[in-house]
Amino acid sequence: MKASGVLTALALAGTVQAQEITRFEARGTGFIEYQVPPAGDAPPVEYYISRTTAPAPLVLLIQGSGCTPGFSGLGTPRRSANIFGFLDTAWTGKYAVMTVNKPYSPATPQPDGTATACPEQFNQYFTLENWTRDLARAVQHARNLPWVAQGPLLVIGVSEGATAAAALAARDAAITNLAMVSGSGATQYYDFIVNAYRSGANDSEVKQKLDELDATRQRIFAAPDSATDFAWGHPYKRWSSFFRASNTTSLLKSRSKVYVVSGMQDSSTPILSAEAMAADLRAAGHDVTVRRLPDVGHTLQPAGASGDALWPEYQRILNWFQP
Repeated sequence: MKASGVLTALALAGTVQAQEITRFEARGTGFIEYQVPPAGDAPPVEYYISRTTAPAPLVLLIQGSGCTPGFSGLGTPRRSANIFGFLDTAWTGKYAVMTVNKPYSPATPQPDGTATACPEQFNQYFTLENWTRDLARAVQHARNLPWVAQGPLLVIGVSEGATAAAALAARDAAITNLAMVSGSGATQYYDFIVNAYRSGANDSEVKQKLDELDATRQRIFAAPDSATDFAWGHPYKRWSSFFRASNTTSLLKSRSKVYVVSGMQDSSTPILSAEAMAADLRAAGHDVTVRRLPDVGHTLQPAGASGDALWPEYQRILNWFQP
């Protein structure tokens, strides 16, 4: 990639003003980073988007948990993309591909998908409600760019991003297609319940796990706005926000076609939870496709496979999209 800092104001009729922060190229494809200005109590929001030669459908990729930025080292010799599938999807030349940085993310990658090493300001701010609002602001701006075609719009949410994608689809009728990759099913709390049943050797052990889970949930909701108390690598504030959300409820409010792909051995977001969500959506008449991958876990990668093993799954999603 090559990057250059460009500070050019961009004003678009009928939508927010945004500032162009950086232009960079990779394999001849141009990318632009925009910053959507603050609005009320909402902070600035940065997003990246590929620029196509002709109007193209918009594809939004929403990353998983943690505070690693979408790109690192722009303007330096050590540049990297941290959102899997972003560059590969953009290089097809068929889509205007965007991804949004979580506000208050640090400039450098973090070691894993937890929030234990995230800045205090990030943990104070990050909730599903705030993240969904910020994603909506970025999408509103991107949809008005001259190279973004009006029409079908695909959102791909990975892991935690699947819940954000469902919440976004509930509030934005422009989202026609939604893909949930290794995402939660009905709720994130239900994921924990399913895992307790799957991992217990007998009923006594399962009950103990469920009792411990319920005790943790009670501690979280006794201090639901705490950004300094942690469970499972994230602040109580983050968990209380996501535990109140139901992907099923969100998607029942949406008219989006839904594509679910999960590893059948996923121990983070168990496929049985996704199956329950899909069953409810189908019962309500929604268009749902479920792809089940045997013998793989949360990353959808067979043992010993490289990161490229995920790209065929993204290609299947894009083929399903068919704008």
